[in-house]
Amino acid sequence: MEKENGNIKNILEGMIRKGLEAYSRSMGMASPEVPILIERPAIKTFGDFATNIAMQTAGIFKKNPMAIAEGIKAGIGVNPFVKEVSVAKPGFINFHLAPGSSSYILNTIWKEGERFGKQATGKGKKVLIEFMSANPTGPLHIGHARNAILGDSIARALEAGGYEVTREYYYNDAGVQMKKLGLSLRARYLQELGRIAEFPEDGYKGEYMIHIARDLISEKGDALATEEDTEIFTHYAACKIIKLIDEDLKCLGIRFDNWFSESSLHEKGKVAESLQYLKDKDMLYEKEGAWWLRTQAFGDEKDRVVIKSDGEKTYLAPDIAYHKDKLERGYDLLINVLGGDHHGYVPRLKAGVQALGYDARKLQCIVFQMVSLLKDGETIKLSTRSGRFITLREVVEELGVAVVRFFFLMRSSDSQMTFDWQLAKDHSMNNPVYYIQYAHARCCSLFKKAEEMGIKWQGMNENILSLLTLEEEENILKILEKYPETVQLCIQTLEPHHITTYLRELAGSFHNFFTTGTKEETKRIIIPQEPVLTQARLCLVFALKRVLGNALHLIGIEPLEQM
Repeated sequence: MEKENGNIKNILEGMIRKGLEAYSRSMGMASPEVPILIERPAIKTFGDFATNIAMQTAGIFKKNPMAIAEGIKAGIGVNPFVKEVSVAKPGFINFHLAPGSSSYILNTIWKEGERFGKQATGKGKKVLIEFMSANPTGPLHIGHARNAILGDSIARALEAGGYEVTREYYYNDAGVQMKKLGLSLRARYLQELGRIAEFPEDGYKGEYMIHIARDLISEKGDALATEEDTEIFTHYAACKIIKLIDEDLKCLGIRFDNWFSESSLHEKGKVAESLQYLKDKDMLYEKEGAWWLRTQAFGDEKDRVVIKSDGEKTYLAPDIAYHKDKLERGYDLLINVLGGDHHGYVPRLKAGVQALGYDARKLQCIVFQMVSLLKDGETIKLSTRSGRFITLREVVEELGVAVVRFFFLMRSSDSQMTFDWQLAKDHSMNNPVYYIQYAHARCCSLFKKAEEMGIKWQGMNENILSLLTLEEEENILKILEKYPETVQLCIQTLEPHHITTYLRELAGSFHNFFTTGTKEETKRIIIPQEPVLTQARLCLVFALKRVLGNALHLIGIEPLEQM
């Protein structure tokens, strides 16, 4: 039996293909090349796994799915990992695993170590993921964290899938918001010089603007006191804020490969070039003095303006140029992580990609819902412009990287979320982060306690793993076995919250086993009177520690060895 395959599904797939080939021969046909779907039945009595291959191939064999299922079952034969194979209407083949059959996964985890769970599906493929991309108008606040952590965790999952991933931060350093930033800095600069200066309406009022103004004075003195060109102030503020943003993200373990500015597209003529390209392809037309992109031809509800009648370009113009630039860099897939307020913008971006002559599937957009903060019984509205916010740096310093990263990954990206400050500060087992970290620390402590009791773990020994037959042990083994498919699910859906859900399930299964049936915790695992069983259970604890660590690393969290 090919235990090194790392996943019981691989073993079952081999059995199904064997049965399919046998049935095909009995029908005088070649075995069809079809993907085999293996799932866990929602109802446990149906078995541990099931496949719908009989229904998939009913059109090929021109037979009733029940008859096909019975035929495939007959060709599967006997396997030590499978206690029973059954057929259920309308044609499912169900597999009931033998007791202890999942213990093979421990040997796989032992062999693969840090590689356990990693995939090769993306080998040779290049992905550019653009995320965060907050305009450089102020420090990052807690509301920005969801974008940053989601994007970085998707990138980590793709890297675990074998993809070559580039992280890119695209920032708007042009336009109305940036002009207001320049006006805001100019006003603060003059005020700090003791001059009378009216602060602009809807300017950026945060204290950080005063600090930037003081930095400018230390560098330039009053040399800019009569300067009317706000571009100088805009550029200075943007550079300072970009540096702050980079430092804040590094505190969360997030680093970007590229920082890409919108202004560079204009300076290099790429916006004009892409618009001319679309005109030449008859993808733009003039109407009422404005230029329109034929987005409706690609599924958008209506065509969109890219150049207004006064000659000003809309946001869509540089965005098309930016995506043209990305695609020309040779990436197989582009991923954009966008806030919920950009939901309606996605069809325009995809239409722009298609108008450029590319497949719309080259671009995938993850649209996440915004975050509200519950602190001291008050829901805090986050606003960079008003200056009333809790900075990301403050959040990380008070709560820690692990808590911040985990909390922002507990729900799917399209779900609304409220960041519960009190729960995040709780250091008890009520906090899911500490609940999981405590499981990892317990695994580490068990090996130390075993040594204190004169018991040395002898390493993985597959000959004794059949002793792990308790229901709680079987449950842990089955959850461990699910890890590679959980990673694959994250890669397929671009949803890293599957890992946090998995971690809670795995930690819960261990805590349940660890504390059941005795007041002395170690007695459940370490039984000096039964040395072989103790060795088998230490094998289980090793695998738990490894998978907990692998999964935590996948979402950018360092596992703790003691608490």
